[in-house]
Amino acid sequence: MNKNVFTTLLALLLSFYIFGQPALVDVEIKSFKTTKGIDIEGQTGYLEVPENRTNPASRKIKVKYVWLKSLAEKPEAPVVFIEGGGGLCTWQAKDPEELTYWIELLEVSDLIFIDRRGGEDESLIYLWQEDLPEDFFVTEAAANRHYEKMARKSLKAFNERGVDVRGYNIEEEARDVNELMTSLEIEHYSIFGFSFGSHIGMTIMKLFPDRIEKAILAGSDAPDQAFNYPRYLEEHVDIVSEMAKADPSVQHTVPDFKALVMRVMKKLKEDPVVVTVKHPITGENLDLKIGAFGLGLILRLDIDDYNDIPVFPRLLYSIDQGDYSILTWFVQRRVVFGLALPGAGVNQYLASGVSESRWTQIEKEAHESIFGNTVNFLIATAKDVWVANNLSFDPSIPLESDIPTLFVTGTLDCRTPVNQVEETMSGFSNAIHIRVENAGHEQAHWHGEVFDKAIPAFLRGEQVTKTHVYYGDVQFIKVTGQAEGHPSIK
Repeated sequence: MNKNVFTTLLALLLSFYIFGQPALVDVEIKSFKTTKGIDIEGQTGYLEVPENRTNPASRKIKVKYVWLKSLAEKPEAPVVFIEGGGGLCTWQAKDPEELTYWIELLEVSDLIFIDRRGGEDESLIYLWQEDLPEDFFVTEAAANRHYEKMARKSLKAFNERGVDVRGYNIEEEARDVNELMTSLEIEHYSIFGFSFGSHIGMTIMKLFPDRIEKAILAGSDAPDQAFNYPRYLEEHVDIVSEMAKADPSVQHTVPDFKALVMRVMKKLKEDPVVVTVKHPITGENLDLKIGAFGLGLILRLDIDDYNDIPVFPRLLYSIDQGDYSILTWFVQRRVVFGLALPGAGVNQYLASGVSESRWTQIEKEAHESIFGNTVNFLIATAKDVWVANNLSFDPSIPLESDIPTLFVTGTLDCRTPVNQVEETMSGFSNAIHIRVENAGHEQAHWHGEVFDKAIPAFLRGEQVTKTHVYYGDVQFIKVTGQAEGHPSIK
């Protein structure tokens, strides 16, 4: 036998034994039921894959999935749903109420939920063992100092646990989805990605375009957009300010919401206030100083949620008046950012990286913004101390695709705003964009006109003509006096 041929065969054989082949394990046939009593036949199991496909010594991990069979006689290509946030979505199949929401889609095609790798792995969570610095929420510099220490300590801890955080990136996650489809003997499929799930979805479209029938991307975040522009938050404050100005319950007490934001940010910068919250792990009281950075972080995380927007005029007004009760509620909700680091989540964004030109613009805007670089807090801080990641492609190059794609964006989404989505769409030759007026990042794709009508029609190959829908009026909460309508108000 030719020596070169022998060497090649040996290498292939070794790769089989070293890396192994993706395998389905713990497979079970199950039946799921909706609140309406509809039975959905399905299959549950795990895809067993290497944690890091580029590392021959990588440990094996399991990726959970649920495959729900369509109610249609002749279903369209199966749809894979890829969640944002923490990446867990298989639980929806087991919850009758949640499953009921998916009936219209199941009447068109099979539906496959896949949890993102690492989503339930406690070894990928680093918990800060020391006292949280009292000034963590005071300035961006103070928060960055603490988070840099936490990033360094977490990497050491992950290494001691045998965890390879480099295995948690959009390419590995895209390959998980594609290998699951291969293992399920599904040749062609559609993808439905929400938020960071769309980040992964576009990676699948880039790496495996011949297998993708259609794509639905909601609250979409492209691989070249992992780091956000600070102006998005400022522009969103302008939008909320105009909405508040037109609301009778707000306009008299807070005639200029943006001016109030700027005034309170300046006040907290000069004289931070102290609030007391419960440590989410120990339950002990924590006295924390809240400066402009702390308020900016709350705005960045919560002011594009339809459910939280109504309370923000009252929040800012109450701080201005020396009442910190609502502020304390929001700090309690977000104190975990200084106490826990999700290795998978941090690495995912850092592996996608940021182009030099985009980062230069981000730094310029951050220098000029009253919010600094709050929109990129965590990932920007860990950027210079984290492990190096190598993808097989350059994520900073915008995706070009002719795959039929439906984009869905809320007009009150400042994480993945309409103008950024339209920038992404410039590389898509066969795309439709539905704007959902007054919907935030979390709400747009759940609108009935979108989820129950447009998405099923799109999957059936029908023309989607209604590209503007209305989510609902934002009902601002009274700024003073007794009020209700948000859990922060007691």
